[in-house]
Amino acid sequence: MKSKEKIFINSETRISQILNGFNAAFPFLRIEIYKKGEVITLDHRDFRLFEIAGIKEPKDFTIHGELKVSEIEQLFFLNLGLKVAIFRKMGTSTVETTFTSQWTLNHQNCKGEEIYLTI
Repeated sequence: MKSKEKIFINSETRISQILNGFNAAFPFLRIEIYKKGEVITLDHRDFRLFEIAGIKEPKDFTIHGELKVSEIEQLFFLNLGLKVAIFRKMGTSTVETTFTSQWTLNHQNCKGEEIYLTI
């Protein structure tokens, strides 16, 4: 299953929109956003990303399925000064995609779906 959806990040994008949009586009993946080493909690999900950005002049960007995990991490860091982690669902648990960060989001999502269908 290849997602053709795009998630646009701009000054009005709320954290909840990114989390929900990412989950809708890639149902077998999960994204977590971190600021100063702390995961953004439910308390902050209505904040705009630009409100928590770690740089003075955040920039707009787009996430889509052909980007590699490492590229997503770089986009968030360079454009917002924020770190992210992407996890792939493995049955009832999730694993961080550190060792497969050169795979695209679509490939990661397909692998998650394959594992889900075999369990």
